[in-house]
Amino acid sequence: WSPGSRCGPGACAPWAGTTPAPCAPPTPSRWFGLRRRGPVDLLARLAAHPDPGVRADLVWTVGRWSTPGVADLLDGLADDPHPRVREAVAAVRDR
Repeated sequence: WSPGSRCGPGACAPWAGTTPAPCAPPTPSRWFGLRRRGPVDLLARLAAHPDPGVRADLVWTVGRWSTPGVADLLDGLADDPHPRVREAVAAVRDR
């Protein structure tokens, strides 16, 4: 950690007399993305989310998981109408 670093100890007010910087909490996809296995059945509903950013984030989150059902989920998202989602699927499969 260093003064001014993002979301470390004192990051929201790194030193006295400064204006606190916004410190965004970690997103659920960040925490799930740190795992090797996860609740695909619970997150799969996000594949139908109207925001392509959410669908792409889902791909990056589950892309490394060894959980049964991930391949089927990615197969469905490989045909997504938004290029960002399709590119994310291609990228996680190329790893």
